[in-house]
Amino acid sequence: MDILALELIDEIIGHVDEKDGLRRFDLRTCSLVCRFWVPSSQRRLFHRIKFKYPLWQYRELHAEIRRLDQLLLNSPHIANYIRVLKLPDMTYVSRFTDVRGLDEPLSPLLPKLTQVQKIEIHGLAWNDLRLERDLRQSLCKVLELPSVSFVCIYGAQFNGMDDFMNFISHARSLTCLLLYPDATWMSQNPVALDDTQADDNKHTERCCISRLDMRFRRNNPGSVSWLLGPRSHLDVSHIHTLHIYLPDEAKDDSFNRLLCTIGSSLKHLFISLPCLSW
Repeated sequence: MDILALELIDEIIGHVDEKDGLRRFDLRTCSLVCRFWVPSSQRRLFHRIKFKYPLWQYRELHAEIRRLDQLLLNSPHIANYIRVLKLPDMTYVSRFTDVRGLDEPLSPLLPKLTQVQKIEIHGLAWNDLRLERDLRQSLCKVLELPSVSFVCIYGAQFNGMDDFMNFISHARSLTCLLLYPDATWMSQNPVALDDTQADDNKHTERCCISRLDMRFRRNNPGSVSWLLGPRSHLDVSHIHTLHIYLPDEAKDDSFNRLLCTIGSSLKHLFISLPCLSW
């Protein structure tokens, strides 16, 4: 095996999909072939870290986080391979009253994640009173990792665009923002700003966004206009990739104003329209 160039080994192992459970077993097998295959196999195996347990199974989740921390403690080089971090699913957190924050297990882990570029967040109800303050702080600390430039949010709930921006402003190096369907901006029960959110008001530095994906479809009145307004800390004038959903009820000219703001920097434009009913 030592007669193969390292570039060829990378190319061969690069065809194994690390997201597939069976393929992850294949990657582990590849790492046992010989010592030249270990770096390429580990690079694919640890590229994306996905926590198995949801947030409400906090005992199992805490143990899982500690195992990852111990692995990085024993093999520090693996931290350089972790580029995508999918946070625990928070979809059903509001149904459980006995949910623990992540500060205790995350605190020793986060300083080791120096190369994480993308954060995936699922089912975050930021405006839920049952979301404990220490859990909010833990999520903010994840976004504050210096290497994070890509944030992907699925099915989130925020108490308006100001509430959302207070949260996303923790990602100081943000360049790509994806907001997928069912993200909602309005709440029936607004909550007061806590200390974590209040401190965000002093974050005045604007992030220059190069990719924006806004495919949410409901409860988002005026979201595009808000992004172009004075309270937004996102600079959208340099976007080169834009994917946006245009609902039937969109009657203002906010989309046209967004395109005018972006100008000639736009290279790729994707527009999603409502499905026609016959």
